Amino acid sequence: MPSRSSSSKPAKTTPDSPADASGQAESTAQKKPGAKKVLDLIEEDDKPKSRTPRRDMAPLPHIGAKPAPVPAKASPAKAAEAPKKTLDDHKREALNLFEEGEKPKVRRRPADQSTSLPPISTIREPGPVAAMPAPPAPMPVAAPAPKPESAAPEFETNDAGEKIIHLKPPIIVKELAEKMGLRPFKVIADLIALKVFVANADKAIEIDVAEKVCEKHGFHLEREKREKGAGVHKVEEVIVEPAPQVVEEVEEDKLELRAPIITFMGHVDHGKTSLLDAIRKTHVVTGEAGGITQHIGAYSVFHDGKPITFIDTPGHAAFSGMRARGANVTDIVILVVAADDGIMPQTREALNHAKAADVTIMVAINKCDLPAANIMRVKSQLQDIGLAPVDWGGDTECMEVSAKSGQGIESLLETMALQAEVLELKADPKAPARATVIESSMVEGKGPVATVIVRQGTLKVGQPFICGPHWGKSKALINDRGAPIKEVRPGMPVELVGFSDMPHVGDEVVVMDSERSVKKLSEERLEETRQKKLAVTRRSTLESLFNSIDEGNKKTLKLVLKADVQGSVEAIVKCLGDITSDKINQRILHSDVGPITESDVLLASGSDAIIIGFNTKVENKALSVAKREGVQIKLYSIIYELVDQVKDAMTGLLDPLTREKVLGHAKVKQVFKVNRGYVGGSLVTDGRIDRKQRARVLRDGQAVYDGSIETLRRFQDEVPEVRNGLECGIKLQGFSDYEEGDVIECYELEKFAQSL
Repeated sequence: MPSRSSSSKPAKTTPDSPADASGQAESTAQKKPGAKKVLDLIEEDDKPKSRTPRRDMAPLPHIGAKPAPVPAKASPAKAAEAPKKTLDDHKREALNLFEEGEKPKVRRRPADQSTSLPPISTIREPGPVAAMPAPPAPMPVAAPAPKPESAAPEFETNDAGEKIIHLKPPIIVKELAEKMGLRPFKVIADLIALKVFVANADKAIEIDVAEKVCEKHGFHLEREKREKGAGVHKVEEVIVEPAPQVVEEVEEDKLELRAPIITFMGHVDHGKTSLLDAIRKTHVVTGEAGGITQHIGAYSVFHDGKPITFIDTPGHAAFSGMRARGANVTDIVILVVAADDGIMPQTREALNHAKAADVTIMVAINKCDLPAANIMRVKSQLQDIGLAPVDWGGDTECMEVSAKSGQGIESLLETMALQAEVLELKADPKAPARATVIESSMVEGKGPVATVIVRQGTLKVGQPFICGPHWGKSKALINDRGAPIKEVRPGMPVELVGFSDMPHVGDEVVVMDSERSVKKLSEERLEETRQKKLAVTRRSTLESLFNSIDEGNKKTLKLVLKADVQGSVEAIVKCLGDITSDKINQRILHSDVGPITESDVLLASGSDAIIIGFNTKVENKALSVAKREGVQIKLYSIIYELVDQVKDAMTGLLDPLTREKVLGHAKVKQVFKVNRGYVGGSLVTDGRIDRKQRARVLRDGQAVYDGSIETLRRFQDEVPEVRNGLECGIKLQGFSDYEEGDVIECYELEKFAQSL
């Protein structure tokens, strides 16, 4: 029992406590009421510390929470010598601090904190006492410094007191928030309330939506127009390729020889693809429908260790636009002429494209091994169109080749390599990469894919680029053999994967520094394109109103076009656009690359249109929907068949024309009254009167009636017709106002089909 009583307050015992001063503390407490309150608080605070199970908490110092409780491990006998001395000592210290003007800091300890008194006993030390009134640690926890709401708003105030914000399109969410002095997430919340969902604060929003957000926060948005040369154009000035003469003068040491780009052109079926097939020792032409090249292909061939890039352009007249683009990106044009056919209309057209592109022209006379080949006639025709052969004293290289037997292929390659050396084709492989889109298509699993030819720099995997209004990042580079590569040097073709949307044939791929700048430039270009479309206004005139009335009477053939590649889509649209007619309109509702889908069928069903597919397939679900909706789907693999059937369909929509053919005339001699009206007793003066045909009554040269013949009688008999010189009775349906001298003209209506 004595040991238990002596250990009832071991934690309150401090070995180095001062002498007893309880009497003085009580007298001081009587003098100052505030001191008594402090003592009460200290006693109230000490009540929980008198609990006996202190031995259970003895291991606490070993946990490492506080090293101060070590003195509490003193022996029970020593602690029991002055059990109340420690409490009075603490009271005295508190009163001394109070009397000296210190503001006592009385705080309750948390429940999980140690109940030992050494933290209080340290108050008597001069150092901690000065630090006790304002401990630095609890302040940021109790009252953390608030973060600023946002940057200061940037606006102007007009005379009416309105807050004006000036922004240039495109309106970026983050920029709008900075102008209003708000955090971006608040603007995004306002947009969600307006049912406008944006992924992040770097996205652009419409001008009308931005005006609503500004109006909600008490601002007025004024849109600024971009100055000429600013915005998109300013960025373009940074990435535009320098002029060739500047590069040659300033950076001549950086230029290196590049692969020549050679294009095969000529008339259809003159052997362009077969000739390229013989060079590559592959079989490209077997995959083309009807033996006609349907879209551009670019290939690379090595001759004597040096690369040569070939572009095989279609020869059909429908692809003249694609051939023009092929000539614009090439260095040398090989004009293929069949030895048995000679110069054809499309050969002249291809020559005009090559001349317009200002490129070197060479002639390959193909099929020279055929019995009907006439080399001299072909050279004479070349002389007539301004391509004098070298062996005739001209400056045009003419090679006699045969794609079938391989005759002259090596000579052709050597001549091309020699011509490329003469031209000294150079490019800077370390400059920012620039490439031209030769073909584009949608590939399953890859998305938009384009065949490009690098014109400058080195195109590498992972580089961000801009192509027209679309941006991208080169995810993969695949050569013409189907193998993935890491980089492409100037003059080489490659299949580029990583476009955000389908690029257009002829667009230029320009590599930029960062993906952020590429996306921003793409947004500005798309916005500029959209604003141009919206800015087109048409004023009504009297002539346009009459034209619109005429247009309303026209029938329209509506089409939905799907093709395998973008070049085919553009070529078909151009061909269908060349079909002009004043009697019927043609409208392509939708044209795209890929298979015919269910959405295409639903569009055609709602618009009463026909779906045309070129070198593409129909999805199974789309086929079932087309049968249910009654939508016609026509698939083609050769373009001129497609164009011819579209012409026939347009002609079939036209109503047949009617033409009058006069059969005869009869003159009324006398009018007779019958039971059911009046009959004109007439004499047929010329031709015949047919009861099944129509008739009109002419009086003084004017028609007073036009209708059908009800009865035609000869005496008392009903007859089908009455011929010239005979008398008859004619009763017209619904007409009884006959007069003597009227002329009854009988005619028939002939129908015949219209032409476009």
